[in-house]
Amino acid sequence: MTPASIVGLLLALQPTVTSDSDCPSTRDIEDNLSVLLPANGIRPGNAVVMSRSDGIAIQLRPEGAEQSDDRSIAVGSGCEDRAKAAAVAIATWWPTRPVAKDVTPKPAEATIATQRPRPRVLSVGAGGFASLISAGAAPGVRAEVQWAPWARALAFRLDLAGTGAHGASLGPGRVQFRRFAGEVGVAWSRGPLRLDGAGVFSLLFVEGQGYTSNQESSGTSLGLSAGARLSWSWGRWVPWLELRGVGWPQSQRIVITNSALGTRIDWALPHGELQLGAGISVSLL
Repeated sequence: MTPASIVGLLLALQPTVTSDSDCPSTRDIEDNLSVLLPANGIRPGNAVVMSRSDGIAIQLRPEGAEQSDDRSIAVGSGCEDRAKAAAVAIATWWPTRPVAKDVTPKPAEATIATQRPRPRVLSVGAGGFASLISAGAAPGVRAEVQWAPWARALAFRLDLAGTGAHGASLGPGRVQFRRFAGEVGVAWSRGPLRLDGAGVFSLLFVEGQGYTSNQESSGTSLGLSAGARLSWSWGRWVPWLELRGVGWPQSQRIVITNSALGTRIDWALPHGELQLGAGISVSLL
């Protein structure tokens, strides 16, 4: 028997596998599956593997089955890990003889659990946004680190953001302010949707333009943020769009004083800010 005929025989003894992406690829799944299935008694049929942001979904349909058996597995973003997990799942759940499909042996669940690595995900990302307040809009940039030590659904996040100049005309000149902010909070993900909340600490820089004596000042402020993000997974890379609201509870005002006339003009900084952003993240672990 030639090597080619041996390979053909091995492939004939396992279900037809199809993957919707290259991570994991059909070839990698088949290579892992060929050493897991028994040498005989395998029912023919189809196994379809679909990549998800939080793992893989598998659709099993043995020949003669009235409907498919759909399964989901949480697994990291590594292509090799996904291929191994898909192969173990197919080998575990695929029937070796015509028996009722509604029996899922508990030892099989334990086998998958031991094969699946504990998810520990670290990702970094960067993007830009438009900062919107009642007085107008300004550009901004954002960098973030997200760490999920226990489960991919719940993660800790640290963000740094810088916002361009917002301003208003007061008297004969103009005042403007910029923010540099840090956010610390948590994020919860479900498929392509991520919701997050955080506490915000910001440095505020104020300057005057067009006055007889232009001055600069700085200060700090505390706030809260909440965001919603939609993402698309391309292997390790995850582009995203997000909508974020930031609230500043304390009252802060910019004051312009005319010493010669003894007059004073002030402008209250807004208590709320809306950010529309886009960016991309990459998984490091």
